[in-house]
Parts: sequence; C-alpha cells; structure tokens
Amino acid sequence: MHEMSLVRSLLKQVAEVARENGGGIVAHIEVEIGPLTGVEPELLRLAFELIKQETGDDRAELAVHQVPMVVHCSNCDTDSELARFVFRCGNCNSGEVRVISGDEFRLLNITLDRACHAI
Repeated sequence: MHEMSLVRSLLKQVAEVARENGGGIVAHIEVEIGPLTGVEPELLRLAFELIKQETGDDRAELAVHQVPMVVHCSNCDTDSELARFVFRCGNCNSGEVRVISGDEFRLLNITLDRACHAI
C-alpha cells in the first residue's frame, strides 16, 4: 500500500517543519486529499497509526480532510463538483473540462506541543 510511503514522507516533512519552528512534540497533523490522488483516507489513517507506533511517539493525531473533485468547463465557464470519475460539466454536460480541485495531497497544519520535550 503506497499510503505507508506517503505517511513516511509526510512525517519527514512534519519533523523538518517542527525543527524549523523551534521544535516540540507534534500533537496534531492536518492534511487534505482529493479523490484523484488514489489515496484511501482509511488506509492513510491506518498507515499513520502503524508508523507512529514504530517511532515510539504515538501522541500525534491525524486529521484527514477530503477535498471534492471539481472541474471548470471551458464551454459554459462554470465549476462543477463531480461525484464520480465522469469528466463532464454538471451544467451543460460538455466534456471540455479541466480539473481545478481533487488532485491534491497537502499538509495543511501542524500543532506543536512545546510544553513537552522530545527524549
């Protein structure tokens, strides 16, 4: 499952951001993912729980925000949210659409607990 490698990369990025901001224990991580990433939210959460146990620091919590798939139609100049992977405009049914949301996997926020010190 590629979610394991994604979580490992995410935690490396989080550790770097924490160091750049004075350190502390990572208490909360927020990410957003879209359906076009191929990342399964539940598998991502499971991978996070497994990997954080490997590190010996299981205090961090992960919040996953799912972003809808949205396309912009060049035919009628409207944005439509897609429920399925059918790339057609929800307004005029044109196939002349461009994805504007739903392909992201992004770190949104990190909360550090500065009262605790890493051992």
